[in-house]
Amino acid sequence: MKIKAFLCALLLVSTSFAAYAQDDATLSAQERLKRMREAGTLPDNVVTSFGRPTVDSREAPWRSIGRVNIGGRAHCTGSLVGERLVLTAAHCLYSKAQGHMVVPSIVHFVAGYHSGGYAGHSKVASYKVSPDFDGTLGASHKTLAYDWALLTLEEALGKELGHLPFPNDLTVDENGNAHTTLYSPIITVAGYPGDRAHLLSLEGNCKIQALAQKGHVIMTDCVSIKGDSGGPMLQKTEAGWHIFGIQTANSRINNRVVSMGVSVLAFWPTYRDLLQSQQ
Repeated sequence: MKIKAFLCALLLVSTSFAAYAQDDATLSAQERLKRMREAGTLPDNVVTSFGRPTVDSREAPWRSIGRVNIGGRAHCTGSLVGERLVLTAAHCLYSKAQGHMVVPSIVHFVAGYHSGGYAGHSKVASYKVSPDFDGTLGASHKTLAYDWALLTLEEALGKELGHLPFPNDLTVDENGNAHTTLYSPIITVAGYPGDRAHLLSLEGNCKIQALAQKGHVIMTDCVSIKGDSGGPMLQKTEAGWHIFGIQTANSRINNRVVSMGVSVLAFWPTYRDLLQSQQ
């Protein structure tokens, strides 16, 4: 009798839980977030991407953005910036467990990724990072300006899918330093955040708050979370979208979330040389 009563109670609990889970699955992201807060299971200051609109990453120009998958265990965001070149963050390629950068053979780029489907896929043949990047330092101010990586793909995905350009007034002086003009502080960021890792989402109309280290480091009021790293900081002109920088880290200043990034000035000379070598 006791066993029978226990099984009946367990069945009732299981049924109630399943009904709750099924009901929860029909809620929107915002509604789930609200329910979690009301239940006291989510802090009020949690940072999520639920307020960001998603886009159809199978359409241009969004199909030029995709996921950088590392060893099937982690992902970042990357952008096609040439027929075989992808721009992302260097820290994505650093293995904390092994204490060194990962081998290119375990890195894959999936362009235009959208809920399991994609516009193109390629393994990474090789990659370049700044010689001054040090993954052991984490998100330190000492390495922020060097947190970029340029991946060379085995397949020329950008030839078919297109790629995102950089500002058209970029120049390099006799000392090898890049220069461009920032005409507006308004930017749009794009990425595959960890809480919605299968959809490309955007945050528009956020602002560049400050530039540091000769314009190589960007501080913005955009919301950036895990998975967004390497995602493009975009600006739109009459000619269309271009990349001004990439997302790399976030922090809190006076209880306000700020995001850090690397501007095109930091990697433009290396990008230019790589592009020329592949032509």
